[in-house]
Formats: sequence, C-alpha cells, structure tokens
Amino acid sequence: MRVVIGIIWCALLCSSHLVHAESLRCHGDIIEVGDAKVDVLRKCGEPALKDTYCEKTAIRIKRTDGDWDTLERCENVDLWTYNPGKGQFWTNLYFKEGKLREMRYGDRVE
Repeated sequence: MRVVIGIIWCALLCSSHLVHAESLRCHGDIIEVGDAKVDVLRKCGEPALKDTYCEKTAIRIKRTDGDWDTLERCENVDLWTYNPGKGQFWTNLYFKEGKLREMRYGDRVE
C-alpha cells in the first residue's frame, strides 16, 4: 500500500512540475499557453524580437472520383522572444490565431 501511495505522490509532483514549465512570469503576472497576444503584451511589454513565419500543414481532400488530393495550407505563426534578465533563459512564445500555443526556452541570458 505504501508503494502505491508513493507512486501516486511522485506522479502528482511530476505533473505539477510540468504545468509550471509552460508559464512565464512578467512583472508579477503569469503568462500561460492559451493567453491572447494582447494579454501577453499588456503583462510583459514589447518583446526583444518579433518574427512571423508560415507553418505549412498538409490537408487531404477527397475528390468526387474517389481519389485524394493533398494540399498545403499556410498557417501564420507569430514568434515573440523575451529577455527575462541575466541568468534567466531566453523565452520564445509562439502564437497561432492570436493565442499563445507554445513556449520554448533557449540559452541563458549573459
């Protein structure tokens, strides 16, 4: 029984750590995946760098004759890079359709 409780406790601790990995603190506010661009801008200010690129995704469409066509769709991704300060990690925020979809951390700021 103690082993089961230990495993459950460990799983809960690990899952709570993963939740916090997808957040960024800006001036006392927390930014999380799902936040709108306007909210991130209000809480964190202007990023150090902004970029936009096209992320291509394949779409399969069935034709009337039963065959399939594959089309490419371009989805605009806005990339904002924040410098959280010396000793912290550069933070890249990826926005799709105006919402924060992903955060990635880079090298430490020197």
